[in-house]
Amino acid sequence: MNPRQRTSRPPAERPNPYRFSPTFIRAMTIILCIAIVVLPTVGIIYGATLGSDYAEWQSVLAFALIIGGFAVPLIAASVLGGEAIRRGGGFVGFLFAAGLIGGPTGSVLGIPWLAVVGYIALGLGVVLFFVIGFASKVPIWIGSRDSKTMSWNDPDNPDTTNT
Repeated sequence: MNPRQRTSRPPAERPNPYRFSPTFIRAMTIILCIAIVVLPTVGIIYGATLGSDYAEWQSVLAFALIIGGFAVPLIAASVLGGEAIRRGGGFVGFLFAAGLIGGPTGSVLGIPWLAVVGYIALGLGVVLFFVIGFASKVPIWIGSRDSKTMSWNDPDNPDTTNT
């Protein structure tokens, strides 16, 4: 055997508990952060520059850019976050994002059923994110990560790892 050849890979510091690669996660994070800043900014600038003789579709476009600039990246990030944890977890992410948008929207617009359904979906989404994370052995901390108070699935601590 050639002494330069490795027979096995060196062990990784910490295994990647997510289904997506760190490169993909980093790229999507950058894209979604740019979208959440740029789209609402463009909508605000566009809406502010409309003259007094604007068409109705122009104000709708400005409104859609502002709202969509927050809602679309939030939904995309939640769905991708759920899928990164577990196959089918995108549904959990969608439930979370829909509740996060629907609950406050129903409260502000005075639509009680939307507020109730939205807040229930939000709570269910949070609980299900913890469930799929725990089932997939994703490190979960509540509190400061340095103090590691109340940690679950910590790969560095065999007493807390769900194996």
